[in-house]
Amino acid sequence: MSLGDQVWGNGPGLSSDSYLPRLLEGLQRLRSQNMLCDVTLEAEGVAFPAHKAVLAAASSYCKVCFGEGDAGPNAPVQLAGLTARGLRNVLFFLYSNRLEVTLATVVETFRAAERLLVREVMSLCLRFLEDELNPCTCLEILNIARQLGPEELVQKAMGCVSRHGREILADSAQLKELDEATLCQILDGAAVGHLTELELFRTALGWLRQDDARLREAASVLRRIRFPLIPLRDLQTFVQDVPLMKTDPACRRYLREALEYHSQLYAQPMLQSERTRVRGGSDALLVLGGRSADNALHDDVWAADLSGRLWKRIGRLGRPVYNHCVAVLHDFVFVLGGQDRFDPKGRCPSNKVFRFDPRHNAWLQVASMRGRRTRFHVGVLHDRLVAVGGGAPPGTLTDTAEEYRPAENEWQTLPPFPAPVADHAGTSHKGILYVAGGFTAGKTTCQTYSYLSRLRRWITNRPMTFARCNHGMAAVGDRIFCIGGRALTNAGEWVPVNQTEFYCPATDQWTRLHLSAFDLCQFGLAVRGQQMYITGGGSLRRRMKEDGVFICSPGEKAWEKAGSLPVALADHASCFVRLPGWITGEGQQEGEETSAASKMTSTLNLFVTSTDAPSGGASSDSQGLGKCIADV
Repeated sequence: MSLGDQVWGNGPGLSSDSYLPRLLEGLQRLRSQNMLCDVTLEAEGVAFPAHKAVLAAASSYCKVCFGEGDAGPNAPVQLAGLTARGLRNVLFFLYSNRLEVTLATVVETFRAAERLLVREVMSLCLRFLEDELNPCTCLEILNIARQLGPEELVQKAMGCVSRHGREILADSAQLKELDEATLCQILDGAAVGHLTELELFRTALGWLRQDDARLREAASVLRRIRFPLIPLRDLQTFVQDVPLMKTDPACRRYLREALEYHSQLYAQPMLQSERTRVRGGSDALLVLGGRSADNALHDDVWAADLSGRLWKRIGRLGRPVYNHCVAVLHDFVFVLGGQDRFDPKGRCPSNKVFRFDPRHNAWLQVASMRGRRTRFHVGVLHDRLVAVGGGAPPGTLTDTAEEYRPAENEWQTLPPFPAPVADHAGTSHKGILYVAGGFTAGKTTCQTYSYLSRLRRWITNRPMTFARCNHGMAAVGDRIFCIGGRALTNAGEWVPVNQTEFYCPATDQWTRLHLSAFDLCQFGLAVRGQQMYITGGGSLRRRMKEDGVFICSPGEKAWEKAGSLPVALADHASCFVRLPGWITGEGQQEGEETSAASKMTSTLNLFVTSTDAPSGGASSDSQGLGKCIADV
């Protein structure tokens, strides 16, 4: 016995924890022995004796029915349309407070409860279906939910189906039972991003061929296949000769669209649509090339998720390279210029440009820049790439600028930059390219310029507070942040620039940001949303290359170390791009993944080259470049 919470009269009320269960047990015993039963419910010819008082208390239908005297004193209450098993389950619940259902009986039980207006049973049936949702049952529960009608349960079941679309499509029995709407929703979902588009086409084709009636839905189903994402050779070998792709007008149109897309190879970045976007997948942080221990050059392409902790090698560049640039245009990654052998004087830069297409995990060499460049900047401006300044052969600085037009696959000369410069940084913001800092005329500079493409002019802006080179710039919101780098003192000594400042284009003002000191230069910088990611780089104070991955949201005013690169790097490039799951192996443990916890930190010392001027009476720019590229 326990003390009740409610007070009756002048004394406390008492209640029993065992009374209600015993009452239900007693009522159930009376019903099983057909004692005192005063009504009979009948379904499918099966009679169920019961007590009017119990039924009327639990069922709104029975309360109204008994109150109006619809049935005679001894006549059974006929419940047409209900199954005996469903009615039995509802009555068992009313007399025991226990509902026993399976996926095979839940619909008929729900229908019986719905007819009798026993809302507790209806609610328990829906809860049972939610609890049973898993990859093996989601299709069956989706069909049940569509029968019962609650939209919330339909959406939950469809979400489970979409999340496990890959497993469902791989199961021939489940695939056969799919209806068109569910198949289309799976094909529209992100979960099938682990499958190639050719695999999805073959799966959809197999579903259509299982029933001639389904062939009438071919246009609707195959509209979900992103045919331009199928490689040209596979289109010609496995798709083009399929009879359905020849006879159905809509399917012919899908194929023609894909073939036209592949026929304009260089213009593909300008031909993007929903049907050419990476399916599913996720944004990945890429690190490409760079210099590691003993100035060994790398051709690795590493990818990490947004945590920056786990890395996977997803491919290699066509050559080892450092001091190059990377730009992302409509989810195509362009790798430009740089040096493919270690040369501190920068006398052998490259003008080659390669394009990475994550849709096919393929590289393409596009038109080369007009000038050979190293330690330069490339920005994206109005669907074009703009290359500015840098080191040029034979070890001098250049002020040239040029832009790449993907549709024509050609470079065009732009008005020259205001001064020959290298190791500068820049970023695009609201259709304007901003470039600041760098090394010019034998010293580091704080000058800031912007390029107005419509006027084809470079404009002088307010200079930075701190002169620097080998730094990073990034646009976040309405601000342009300038981070890290190094400066050359009057005594010819390189010193780190630890201060971070930001530029406001609307007011033409630079403001120092009170952010934690950051002693790095020659690092990779990439932006996603409101967060800046810095990878690797060199520390003048510690005289070593770094492997850290740091993340900063400007509002937080602190850099947080998130992880480590697979190897300490400097003079590499980094960016964000969307990669399909079948490239990254998302959700799988790969042998090449490297966690920060399992890595050893590099202790490689800085390698500082001689700053002597080259022989032969080199110009001041040439001498300056020798100083400028004293490498970390």
